[in-house]
Amino acid sequence: MRNQLTVFFLFIVLCIHAQKYSVETFPNRLRMSWETVSMTAEPDLGFIGIGYDLFHLVNKTNTIYVGLSSYSAITGIRPGLITLGMSAGWCPQISRKGLFLDLGAFLGGGGGGGAADGGGLIVRPHLDLEQRFGNLGVRFGVSRIDFPSGEITGNQINVGLSFSGNNYFKVEDSGYRYFDSSRLNTNKLRVALVGTQYYNLLEGSVSSKPDVDRIGLVGIQVERSINPYLYGLIKLSGAMSGGTDGYMSIFFGAGGRLPVVKNRINIESRLLFGPTGGGGIESGGGATVQAEAGLSLMFGNGYDLKLMTGKTFSPWGDFETNHVEIGLGKSFDRLFPEKSTIGIDEFDVDGKDFTINNMAFTIYNRIYLPPEATTKNGTPYLNSFNSLGFEFQKYIGEKFTINGGTVWAYQGDYGAYAEGLLGVTYYQPVFSKTKLAFKGMFGAAGGGDIDLGSGLLFQYALGLERSLNERWDFVFYVGQTQPIEGNFNPVSIDVGLKFHVSQLLKN
Repeated sequence: MRNQLTVFFLFIVLCIHAQKYSVETFPNRLRMSWETVSMTAEPDLGFIGIGYDLFHLVNKTNTIYVGLSSYSAITGIRPGLITLGMSAGWCPQISRKGLFLDLGAFLGGGGGGGAADGGGLIVRPHLDLEQRFGNLGVRFGVSRIDFPSGEITGNQINVGLSFSGNNYFKVEDSGYRYFDSSRLNTNKLRVALVGTQYYNLLEGSVSSKPDVDRIGLVGIQVERSINPYLYGLIKLSGAMSGGTDGYMSIFFGAGGRLPVVKNRINIESRLLFGPTGGGGIESGGGATVQAEAGLSLMFGNGYDLKLMTGKTFSPWGDFETNHVEIGLGKSFDRLFPEKSTIGIDEFDVDGKDFTINNMAFTIYNRIYLPPEATTKNGTPYLNSFNSLGFEFQKYIGEKFTINGGTVWAYQGDYGAYAEGLLGVTYYQPVFSKTKLAFKGMFGAAGGGDIDLGSGLLFQYALGLERSLNERWDFVFYVGQTQPIEGNFNPVSIDVGLKFHVSQLLKN
């Protein structure tokens, strides 16, 4: 009997150590574009677009993509005209020399800058050609930017660049070819909560409020390592103090790091560019540059603190300020092999070398039911209006998630209204495949003449999430918004879909 127990125990141990994870390659693409919309009574609007597309989601085909995109004004007289939404399209290869056709569309919400954006709904279909040279692509095509409930519309030529890459997500066990972990690389991804303080604003930076000398912002920053010394990043921030609610910025660019104390202290510098505006800030057409330098302090287990200082200015506007920034971040060493090394799109890895990082992305429609109050200009709020919401979640165990999200108005009279939110969700299973959810969020919001004081607010909600299959959930929430200042405390109803992905992190 003792021998039988020993054999059984060894069998269990061997099974545990023999656990494998199946991985599939999901191609991705970063797109940037430029186009000009002709205006009749004002200077033409130059729009910069940035989008992130993911392939392999629909029937495992690499010609259909879905993604998240933004199109925002950087020239003209409408700083703060910023939009965000979903893109989808079909992108087949039409030539052996790397020529691709891209037929797709963008649907989103946003507005600002006093533009005639109506309720904020924006539609942008496109037909482009993309010539790829390895991972770099050059794009040229035609597109149409249209605010259906506003007055901004036009057909135009667009040009741009693309950068292709891959994500490697865990899938159901499929018995693919096994690769030893020593043959597989990793890549560092950093996610951070950042707080920024603008100070010593140049005279004329906020013409409507010349006494403003400090503005506080809160935001999210994502960095992706290029090599041990360089990284690319994107940063989204919104005003939370200083009387400029409605101001927001989208910066993207590159940074460098130089270790001075190995694994403990780095000197860093960054150069960023992107659209900004709203809240009365005079950022010209919207184009803004940010240059900064500072230190990063490493705490272990991937956590760090970055202290940066620098200058933010608009080349074609009066906005200029010094700034300081503090960011608390967490880095992940995600599975990221060189495709040329493994030569295949599907493979198995040893489970003992990796930890599963469960994440989810939700897109939802939010109906706001405003209170019986008035906007800043004294107009009664509408009985309801609609917004488009996006939320990213990182699971901590099975019952908690850390959330980062944003909401953009697209219907009603508040096209410039947007929110940026952070928070947590707790889940409690109640039925088979159904969970009760409790969510709390805080963040910054503004625009559309909605009265939020300085822009800082809290949101809480109760909801149900129902699993549809391995990847998708249906979500339904009822909640309320509570600003620190101002009178906008509506009830909200969210209905949407959640998409699950699982990434492998190196132990």
